[in-house]
This record gives sequence, structure tokens and C-alpha cells, in this order.
Amino acid sequence: MKNTERLFMITKEVLSVFSPTTIKQLVEQFGVSENTAKNDLLELESLGVAYCANPNGKPQLWFAVQNSHSLEMTLELAIALSLVSKSVQRILPPEIYRSIEHVFDAANATCQKKRIANYQSKVIRFEQAVGNVDLNMHMALNNIRPDVFNTVKSAICSDCELHFKTSDFDIVVSRISLVELEGRLFIRGKSEGKQCHLAASDILAATESKPLWQESPRRAA
Repeated sequence: MKNTERLFMITKEVLSVFSPTTIKQLVEQFGVSENTAKNDLLELESLGVAYCANPNGKPQLWFAVQNSHSLEMTLELAIALSLVSKSVQRILPPEIYRSIEHVFDAANATCQKKRIANYQSKVIRFEQAVGNVDLNMHMALNNIRPDVFNTVKSAICSDCELHFKTSDFDIVVSRISLVELEGRLFIRGKSEGKQCHLAASDILAATESKPLWQESPRRAA
């Protein structure tokens, strides 16, 4: 079998986006030497058809390069995927996560590409405000009330002020973001021109606080 014919068959019949191909598999399937099989994969790699997921591994695991067109996504979807990637990785077995890891890689690449062009986007503002906070963990541990969390998420996107109520005091906070300190969830923002941190678990209620300068709708005469 000619080299070009073998490369075509490897590309169309052997390589997969999800299941790994090894040099040993090619040796057995095509009756070639290990050097020939490796050279075939390296040539396909240079053509952008294949890539090795573990170059120093034994055996090496080779995959087909995912068609970039099938991974095009909106900025909103890309950021949503990037925010849940760590949670998904913890939940799934490694071999299953590896089969979909390229999706999260594409999401991260999309985010990096579009962040500057869309810096005023609501979804960008939300991403910056939550940072690396593990929201799923804090919700599971009841570190923040679901109704408070929903209000906070909306406020981050709309950039509005929130009126927080705790058992000890009430406070109006603007420029809200979420941070983790020693495993606890805090809401950070500004109140009366000063930086403040509120333990999310202490907040009993959160409501939008309309700015004092906002006019009330005029009533019909």
C-alpha cells in the first residue's frame, strides 16, 4: 500500500475525535513497522489532521483534530462552558472527560478571542465578577440563599445597586462581585464610597435599590 493511500485510510477510518489511536494499532492494522506508523502520524500532525494527547506517554494516544467549524460558539456559550469546566472534570471519569475536553478548550479559546472586542458585554461583566469562585460548591453547602444568589446574579449583569438585609443591619452595595476567603463566600462591593465585604451566609434578603436620582414614571393627567 502506498504511503498516500495509507494516510487517507488512517484519516478516514482510524482517527477519531473521541477514541484514541495508537502506533501499535496502526502496526497491526496495516502491517507496517513502528517507525512507519509513527512517521505517518507525525505527517498527519504536520498537516493539522492529527495530534498526540500525551507525547511522552507509553503508548502515545493520537486523536483526529476536531473540525473548527463544529466548535464555533457564541461568547455566552463559551463563558458558560468555561465556568462549569472544572465542575464537569470533577464529576466525570478521566477517560470520559478527555473525550470532551476539546469542547472546553475551544470555549476558552473563544473567550480569549472575544473578551477584548466585547468588554462591555453583560456576560463578560458577570465572568469578571465571579472570578474563580466555585458557585456550585457554595450553593450545595448553602453558603448563600438561592433567592439572594439569583438577585445578586441579576445585579451583576445590570450593574445596579442592591439592598442587603442581615440579622444585624441593612446596607446598600454597588459594584458587586463574589470572592472566596478561606473557603467562605463573600459579596464584595462599595457602600457609601467605601469597600465592603459581606458574608453571603449572613444575608437574609437582597432587593434592587433604585438610585435616588431615578425619576418616577409620570402619571397621566
